Amino acid sequence: MSWDERIARARSLADDSSTASPILSFYADLAEFQQQIMRNSRPRADLPGAADAAAGSIADFLDWLHGHAPSPLAAAAAEGRARALQGWKTLLVQRVEEGQSDEDGPTAFIVEAVLQPFVERAAQTVNPKAEVRLNTEVRLKADTTYTARCPICGSLPVVAALREEGQGARRSLLCALCFHEWDYLRIQCPSCEENRFDALPVYTPDAPANARIDACDSCRTYVKTIDLSRDGLAVPTVDDLASLPLDLWARERGYHRLYPNLLRI
Repeated sequence: MSWDERIARARSLADDSSTASPILSFYADLAEFQQQIMRNSRPRADLPGAADAAAGSIADFLDWLHGHAPSPLAAAAAEGRARALQGWKTLLVQRVEEGQSDEDGPTAFIVEAVLQPFVERAAQTVNPKAEVRLNTEVRLKADTTYTARCPICGSLPVVAALREEGQGARRSLLCALCFHEWDYLRIQCPSCEENRFDALPVYTPDAPANARIDACDSCRTYVKTIDLSRDGLAVPTVDDLASLPLDLWARERGYHRLYPNLLRI
């Protein structure tokens, strides 16, 4: 999905939602700024180069956050301006190299938000069959059967998607960082690879009709799934933010999310 599609979907859902409207409106503003910094920067065709390019935009991004973000993130941006550029660059490189962040909360959000446009651009030029080195020192390839790590940048998936295929639906996972999408088994936990049907409960609410929780009773992990066969206009990363009550339902029952959404809510 393009930046324009993400922005338009967030604006549309914000108009239709009362509870998630502030979140979706902020995400739309954020996506517009991410698109702007990508257009104003020289693209890099490699993931380490993407981290370098993102470091060059961190000051502008923190200034924007301070003036546009909700108060907790605005405060974090103000504190972040006191951090040395080299400190931010270290965090950006670590996120790209290890496929996940050791940081949490606002810092993790800042790192991923400023990286996303540059990593997505770089990922579009990366050979998906190239090997990816993860922080576990395991080497994965894109043609390895159903890995739950992004075959491009090694990140965990933030959300799943269902699309019509033949007489059923095809399941895919969407990378939390570069937005790459790859196929995954319908009946298998992306966290622990549990594949017993009775250990993989699904919770589908009345509304929104296109979102559900796919949980695992073995590792107590869940993934939000956006069903595009029910709503072809859905944009998984955006519709994820519009269905936050599902996350509350899962957490109240002792499940934890495989990877948090960008806003960490």
